[in-house]
Amino acid sequence: MPTRRTRALGALTVLGAFALLAPPSASAQSPVPPGTLSMSFGLDGKPEAGIWFTATNHTRIGLIGLFDRQTLTVDGPGGTSTSETTMLYAGGPALKWYLATNQQRVAPYWYLAGTAGVKDLPGDARTTRFTGDLGFGTDWFFIPQASIGGTTGLSLGRERTSGGDSTVTDTAIRSFTMGLKMHLYF
Repeated sequence: MPTRRTRALGALTVLGAFALLAPPSASAQSPVPPGTLSMSFGLDGKPEAGIWFTATNHTRIGLIGLFDRQTLTVDGPGGTSTSETTMLYAGGPALKWYLATNQQRVAPYWYLAGTAGVKDLPGDARTTRFTGDLGFGTDWFFIPQASIGGTTGLSLGRERTSGGDSTVTDTAIRSFTMGLKMHLYF
């Protein structure tokens, strides 16, 4: 079974192939003038959604949010099993800065985002987390009202887990991150 990273890499490869093999009419401009709103949805299994505002021909400002619920079955002694649920809530600002104008059919951009959130763990444990992402991406407008965008880059994350009398802090830099999103414009 392919991993999430493998699926994301495959999706970005397909996006690149479509962009390179697009028909000559692909050079037509997309209708994303300043003032346009869009909603984004994660296509790579990441539970992310956002709302974006096209501020200028070169910038798009967004507010992204994450919501994830995971239930694990834990085997206990004597063949008993219990279910444990973990909830993640996070959100924050994001910015896309397009290298050319965002009026192109294939539009490359720099990406900057930061989120803060809380992860409720089973029992009385709770994790607060902060992340910052910096990357490069491309939006491909397959129709004027929708685009698929892929990003890759760096991510800095800091988590602090408190439970009972103990606190654990973890800081990590991920040097290869990927994301795949769909935007719907209105």
